[in-house]
Amino acid sequence: MNTKTAESGKSIFRNVIYGFSTWVLPLGLSFFATPILVKALGNEDYGIYALVLGFIAYSFNFGIGRAITKYIAEYRASGESEKIRDVISATFFLNIAVGLFGVAAICLMANWLVVDIFKIEPEAQSKTVYSFYIASGTIFFSMLVQVFSAVLQGIHRFDVYSKIFNFNIFALITGNILLALYGYGLIALLSWNLIISIITCGINLISAKKLLPEFGIGFGFSKETLKLVLKFSSGVIGYQILANFLLLFERGWITRQLGTETLTHYVVPMMLSLYIHSFMSSLMIVIFPLASELKDNKEKLLNLYKKATKIVCLLVVFMAMTLMVQSYEFLSLWMGADFAERSANLLVIHTITFSVVAIQIVSWQMTEGLGFPNYNFKIFSICLILAISGFLILINDYGSSGVAIARMIGFSTIFFSIFYVEKWFFEKIQVLFWLKIIGILSISALLAAVVEKLIITYLAISWLTFFLSTFCGGIVYCLFVWIMGFITDDEKLLVRNILRR
Repeated sequence: MNTKTAESGKSIFRNVIYGFSTWVLPLGLSFFATPILVKALGNEDYGIYALVLGFIAYSFNFGIGRAITKYIAEYRASGESEKIRDVISATFFLNIAVGLFGVAAICLMANWLVVDIFKIEPEAQSKTVYSFYIASGTIFFSMLVQVFSAVLQGIHRFDVYSKIFNFNIFALITGNILLALYGYGLIALLSWNLIISIITCGINLISAKKLLPEFGIGFGFSKETLKLVLKFSSGVIGYQILANFLLLFERGWITRQLGTETLTHYVVPMMLSLYIHSFMSSLMIVIFPLASELKDNKEKLLNLYKKATKIVCLLVVFMAMTLMVQSYEFLSLWMGADFAERSANLLVIHTITFSVVAIQIVSWQMTEGLGFPNYNFKIFSICLILAISGFLILINDYGSSGVAIARMIGFSTIFFSIFYVEKWFFEKIQVLFWLKIIGILSISALLAAVVEKLIITYLAISWLTFFLSTFCGGIVYCLFVWIMGFITDDEKLLVRNILRR
């Protein structure tokens, strides 16, 4: 391994660690905060809170800022840095336009959504409408945050990006906990979300301006630049709209058919399993700009793809196995036995769904980084059709479990798209690569599952039992993976070099 390669590997590893921090802090704080918020707000108000947060996260946040990340990385690699300012400007004003439209649309539709679509109980309608007004402002500033944070990702300053992200999460969740403990309700929590979004937007703007010499915003960008941004963003916007619609329809459909309390029991295990996907996204956030830089070097791109995919599979399989084996025990300890009775099966279904999606995150990021987000849009279109069809068919007979199963069926299409992408970019499906992964990790997970199940079966339910079971299962899992040589010598050498440094 030459010095340049080692340094590049270390840089990638450091960026992965910074990305990891943007997962572990939200997980830890949310783990602590969720039972407090559910208890303080009650199941009904927490259901409304989850519904509105869904709008904040998924209504008009279309990921247009990703064009900045792609073209900063690409232009810097090709020596065309003079084009960066125009891309930032075009993307910024495009986000402004979409954001203002989103504010107007949500404010105008708020009463209709609350009364006619979601069928919120009459006594809660007024505060829910006001919650949507607040959410519209949060959405606007969140879109601007995407623009400036995309600059930091494009120049590989994941250290700064992660620090700002972690500040945002820490301030947001800590404030929510304090407000809940002191008796403040739904409106106060959402108002705090808005305040933190404004502050975070300002910090990202200052950081982007300081760290990127080419940074600037002006009206002098050309029509060609705007078309370039729109062409790339069209696929991103397309699948974001579909993903947003899917989540909002899902939550709205459950609320309308089964009530806000049922939504709470659906959303909490979904949020927990979603962390598997967000974990992988945080680790693999570096793939997007790296793919843009390596688009003309297929050998290095394939090497990056295989190593990243192997890491993702190694982690996802163990986390998914543990959540499924100990779903009831974990929810009992975290949220109470009554909650676990209603949500343990949902946690298993959601875990399968988001584990499948997490495994394909490398393929998804690589496809987008190479400039083909329209492909991701087409795949997600199929996912949407299958999922919503399932929502409508299965909810009457199977309730919220039917909705979860429908989502799982829809998202399975995304996983199978991996093999088409491999054939497309690397001229063949990596059959031996996948057979090795499936063979080794399946046996490792099975052995670990047996160990975990035995421990939780013969010991009383407690946090000590849960951690002991997970630890012993992890030892067995890692030991078998090591014996089978899953991690290659050059990967071990790279890790040792990083640890020495």
